[in-house]
Formats: sequence, C-alpha cells, structure tokens
Amino acid sequence: MRYSATVLDHFLNPRNAGMMRDPDGTGEEEYEGCGDLTRFFLRVRDGRAVEIRFQTYGCGPTIAAASMASELARGRAVDDLCRLKAQDIETALEGLPEDRRHAADVAAGALRAAALDALGKRG
Repeated sequence: MRYSATVLDHFLNPRNAGMMRDPDGTGEEEYEGCGDLTRFFLRVRDGRAVEIRFQTYGCGPTIAAASMASELARGRAVDDLCRLKAQDIETALEGLPEDRRHAADVAAGALRAAALDALGKRG
C-alpha cells in the first residue's frame, strides 16, 4: 500500500479545513517543486492554540499533512508550535512515500509561520 490508512482518512475527511475570521496568527508555506501551498490560521488563548484552521492547495498527502498538523497543534503552547518538525507530522501520519515527504514539510513550515506571527502580535 502506498499510503497509510491514517493518510487516507485525513485526506478524505480533513479536520479543521477552512478560513478563520480575525485570527491571532497566520502563516503559509509553499513547495515550489509542485506548487503545493498550505496556510494556517490560529486562535490563541493564554498562550495556547485553541482553534486551528487551514487552507491547502495541493496533492492528497499535503491535505492530509495539514489536517494532521491541525490536530497535533490543538491545545499546545504557541512556543512549542514554533519547533514543530515535519517528522512529527509524518510520524503521526504513519509515514509518507519519499516523493511525497514535502507534504509534511509544507504543513510544518506553515504552522511554524502562524505560530511566529501570533507570538509577534502578542508583543
């Protein structure tokens, strides 16, 4: 099997997809190799990500990675999200094929950018 059941589930049933009004932080990342792009929106309360939404334009694994990243981020300290690694997302997805690992990189980069934006706005 090329993709794990977890990847397929998050691709077919993405969690937290969509926009957010007046987010506390936004960030995006793009993989220029194929044009995949992910944008995250964060709502932060008491230094923690309490609501996460995303938009993704790209392949199925990129959608799955953004969905999984949104699940991993919920409730975590924004400072921790600044250190999220692509490997964390890939592990939670039970792996990605070599030619699709960019999906986890894009999701992790976008989420880190949103966290940094939220921290910057906090002062």
